[in-house]
Amino acid sequence: MIIDSYYRYGGEILLEPTVIHVVDHHYDETNNVWPLQQLLDNSRVDPQSHTLLFDMNIHDDILSKYKPKCVPVFCAMQVDDFKNEQIEIDWKNKNYKFNFMINKARPHRIKLLQMIHELAFKNFTYSLPWTENPFTSLPVTHYMIGTEKQMPQGIRSGKISNSKNYKQLLQKNVFEPSSISLITETVCIEREAHITEKTVMAIYGGTIPIWVGGWRCADAMSSLGFDVFEDIVDHSYQALEDPWQRVEKSIYLNQDLLSNFTISPEILTRLQYNLDLLLSGVFKKQVEQQLQEALDDSIPSLGSTIRMCCREGLPA
Repeated sequence: MIIDSYYRYGGEILLEPTVIHVVDHHYDETNNVWPLQQLLDNSRVDPQSHTLLFDMNIHDDILSKYKPKCVPVFCAMQVDDFKNEQIEIDWKNKNYKFNFMINKARPHRIKLLQMIHELAFKNFTYSLPWTENPFTSLPVTHYMIGTEKQMPQGIRSGKISNSKNYKQLLQKNVFEPSSISLITETVCIEREAHITEKTVMAIYGGTIPIWVGGWRCADAMSSLGFDVFEDIVDHSYQALEDPWQRVEKSIYLNQDLLSNFTISPEILTRLQYNLDLLLSGVFKKQVEQQLQEALDDSIPSLGSTIRMCCREGLPA
């Protein structure tokens, strides 16, 4: 069974232990409920008998009592897509302090726009592919390949891959000219670390990451060996219980850095280390490790599910 960001509980009943694959942001912010929790609570069998497979890095929220297995399949596949694009990096001209990239107008992204306006930041690059910005005076951007469907606050890329969007639109206009990435990952309200193509782009662009509102994203990346520049960035925001505090503190604690930071050869060496680690297949190795653990735990249905998810780009 697949649970994505569009799933809403409709009264369905699970009659037997089921492997449930959560592939995206899955908290219903409008109604303040967890649809997956509703599904489990109405199960005819013990909710603990189901196997939850979360396509993310960390889950510390309400569903942690079910011991979900966090397997970052999507991120591993994204890295493979980026590698196949054979992107040539150029980090020599970093003239801007930071960048940000916003597509869907989710609450933490709107807050970021407002904070950038309120704090009067000047020297940054960004992508805001909307037809209008009703939240601040910041102009929208027009980085488009031409086949996208533009909306008032968002854009649908259709069959254009994230890696192509990066190589053709964002690499030279947004990421490589800047030193720091303000990353607004999909998840904000939930206490979940969900690493996606947004973080992959930040690494490819040779930038220092700050996850705006993200729960323990720095921890998730550090646990895999990535340098999250704790000697430069104050990541103490990442474990604050209040998601709006996580958003605000990610900026306030690093306000001076966002205004005054200058890249150095030493930093560039550390950024290259992160890119090399990404390209070494660290996310794919994590998926393969989880697959092996599933088989060792004699959960063949889970192993089959991971194999299915990996079929497009990851060897089982």
